[in-house]
Amino acid sequence: LQAEDVHRFRGVNSQGKYQETGLLTSWPAEGLTPKWQYTGLGEGWSGVIKVGRQLFVNCMSASDAGQESVLCLDLQGKKVWQTSTGIQWAKSHTSARATPTYSDGKILVYSGGGELCCLDAKDGRLLWKTELAKKYGTAFGSWGLAESVVAQDGKVFVTVAGKTASAVALKLSDGSVAWEAAPTRDRGAYVTPVLYEKQLIMMTAKTVFAADIDSGKILWQESYANAAETGGKGGINCITPLLKGRQLFLAAGYNQGGVMFEILPNAKGLKKLWLNKDLDPHHGGMVELNGRIYASNWLNNSIGNWICVDWNSGKTIYDTPWEKLGKGSIITADGMLYFYEEKRGTLALVKPGNELTIVSSFPITYGTREHWSHPVISDGVLYLRRGTTLSAFDLRTKPSTGKKASQDRRR
Repeated sequence: LQAEDVHRFRGVNSQGKYQETGLLTSWPAEGLTPKWQYTGLGEGWSGVIKVGRQLFVNCMSASDAGQESVLCLDLQGKKVWQTSTGIQWAKSHTSARATPTYSDGKILVYSGGGELCCLDAKDGRLLWKTELAKKYGTAFGSWGLAESVVAQDGKVFVTVAGKTASAVALKLSDGSVAWEAAPTRDRGAYVTPVLYEKQLIMMTAKTVFAADIDSGKILWQESYANAAETGGKGGINCITPLLKGRQLFLAAGYNQGGVMFEILPNAKGLKKLWLNKDLDPHHGGMVELNGRIYASNWLNNSIGNWICVDWNSGKTIYDTPWEKLGKGSIITADGMLYFYEEKRGTLALVKPGNELTIVSSFPITYGTREHWSHPVISDGVLYLRRGTTLSAFDLRTKPSTGKKASQDRRR
């Protein structure tokens, strides 16, 4: 794995941390100019991944109605291939959701309607496909599925939340079943799993549980709803957990709060350490940086503050509105924070600390629909998708005065 490559949603173990150096410490007042843009994407909210000299993004198919597809671009924003993958979720907020995952020369993507597809990364050729939701009787949440799958050691792991299994592992080589984990009898959520040693940690609507990655045996299962003291409410979980050492932080929006756990030795389960009711991010992710958790919280579906909480104590350090802007997504690289708020689409460079300090910001005016995709930074370039447009911003070269945008790379 090259340091600048991004093989899955939100980087290594989906923690939102990108191992970059030499990035700009401020931006021009007028904002950054894209080095290129691709404006021919199908609709969707997927982020991108980068493998070598290629980018991959999930979007609606241009040729097959109701189908999602994976689009491959080169690093100049030129189309290499595009392949239809699986059926979309058609009942509410239709569009491509999950970010693709790369493993051993293959691209994996789970459609909103519950089909897992494996493609050859070089040419987009379909290698295998399986209708997991139909096979296992997935109990869908209101917005279908949005999980970005995990792949390791020749297997791909998926939370199916089904009648006959809670999660499955498939062989990367041919899609055959390696194991099936016992059902948890809970409906599905929208959370990308994380790995802790040999434990695959997953969330469904009101449950967090771990399966052994070799056998699928359920190692432990806890009620997140009880730990968060929701009073039986909630159950809409979109946030990938944070991991640091043996500590596991879980959060969900809708006033469910955030809970810090210790993962007990010998797979004995979880011990609750603290609960913070302020920290309830919606679907924009969260990051740990220098012993603090940064995110935006949920006040309603349009509004949220930006929040900083101490990792060890759970104490809120700040809980601050960002002018008249809303909540959004967050990542970190080179000691700084990057916010992408969803109300007006403002992208910001933020200094971590005891108060909200916006160093630079500018609006993302191109693209279509919601500002829900999470930014990605790889090899000094920030990739940001909004609907039909993917933009690439150089974060290492100081912009010169009067620099013009490069040509649109739509093909």
